[in-house]
Amino acid sequence: MNIAARQTYVIAEQFDNALNLLRQELADHDLCVTGEFDATEYLSRDSGRKPDRSRLLLVDCPLLLLEAVALDRAAGVLIPLHILVSSDGDRTEVVFIEASTLFDRRVPVGASQPLGELKSRIAMALEAAVARAEAQRGCLGDAS
Repeated sequence: MNIAARQTYVIAEQFDNALNLLRQELADHDLCVTGEFDATEYLSRDSGRKPDRSRLLLVDCPLLLLEAVALDRAAGVLIPLHILVSSDGDRTEVVFIEASTLFDRRVPVGASQPLGELKSRIAMALEAAVARAEAQRGCLGDAS
């Protein structure tokens, strides 16, 4: 996989908690999870690393999708964007895969602005999920 095509985040929560936190942050940023797939078997075959659990989330924003496809139908190939969520012990690894950078082609002109906005919203949601998990962990650590 092209390293430039992905951004990795680590949420200091177990898989189920991190997935719920991530879904909440995506919704708070007006994003929709339009599909989900269990990717555990694929990851264990492909990378040699076997997470206990893994989900691939397909994420979009209906208004940005409509705008992108209305301006250039080719944008439908690039949206929804993919987020891979994998268990890693007491923490969860989240990889944001930018499909537009996997191809050695330019993003269709009409899709570049809506796609950029979608990527920005997803990055903000992922950063907010990491920050919220760290804040929750900090509060629990102060209580002991």
